[in-house]
Amino acid sequence: MTEFALATPLVLTVGLWGLETANFALMNMRVNQVAMQIADNASRIGDTSTLSNQKIYENDINDLLRGADIQAGEAIDLYEYGRVFISSLQVVPGSADDQQYIAWQRCKGKKDTISSYGDQGTGTSDPTFVGMGPTGEEVAAQAGDSVMFIEIQYDYGPIVTDAFLAQRTIRSRASFQVRGSRDLSEIYQRDPADPDEIARCDIYDSYKETAPPPRPDTGGWDWAFSDSPNVGSGSSSSSGGTGGGGEEGEIAESNSWFCRTFPRLCGSNNNSSGGSNGSSGTNGSSGNNGNGSSGGFNDNGEPGICHTTAKDGYHCH
Repeated sequence: MTEFALATPLVLTVGLWGLETANFALMNMRVNQVAMQIADNASRIGDTSTLSNQKIYENDINDLLRGADIQAGEAIDLYEYGRVFISSLQVVPGSADDQQYIAWQRCKGKKDTISSYGDQGTGTSDPTFVGMGPTGEEVAAQAGDSVMFIEIQYDYGPIVTDAFLAQRTIRSRASFQVRGSRDLSEIYQRDPADPDEIARCDIYDSYKETAPPPRPDTGGWDWAFSDSPNVGSGSSSSSGGTGGGGEEGEIAESNSWFCRTFPRLCGSNNNSSGGSNGSSGTNGSSGNNGNGSSGGFNDNGEPGICHTTAKDGYHCH
């Protein structure tokens, strides 16, 4: 039992670390695949015509963004926790040195951030702008052509804690040269009298009508141990409570990761008719596995009471 007690914290920590790292790697792969899909599809959109260059429309871009949301799936909620930037990298018309610039840009997502490589119009009169991408690995367009450059920034939601992660924001990029001859003059509206919505970059929204429930707070190690009688948010009366007891020696804050994961150790379900900390427990007056006469973690010194406190650890009277 002693060896198990000594080894369990290490084994548990390593196991959770491996679980979190594997899930983070999987989420990175999913975001990268979405970026590649958007770039590939963006390079193909447009009317097919043998008589003129392909025109692209605002609803083509909207369909592209909606399709990416569906493809990514509910597990990611791409636009709720991230942001997608679609940029058309082109050569400034008439420039002698093939000056690169971002001709137009469309965005979607609630994450409050900006593109790492510039917004619409960047590079128009800036000779230092040689393309989009990391320094030394920039992607550049050819004269009369366009490169669809996609950037995604996404906030990863840890399943245990982000204390194992050095960086929680996933960043992905992908680019494809436009397939075919495209009309680069503008993005058209199919019906100017009833224009389609424009995915503007000064708007932070998603396609969901109802936002999903907020993610639980899993930042760092929030196992807050305290002797304060007011550290918990729940009650410890004989009628029960959802948080830990309000008596001295509560094991952790009722809204911490520890208490959400192990509610019985924090005094949840402390009702007077049974349960883990009821008034009729084996170690209390007359019930099942009780730890006190009124629920919670009381330290009243009554014989037969066994419980855990931050001050004295696990002990019995």
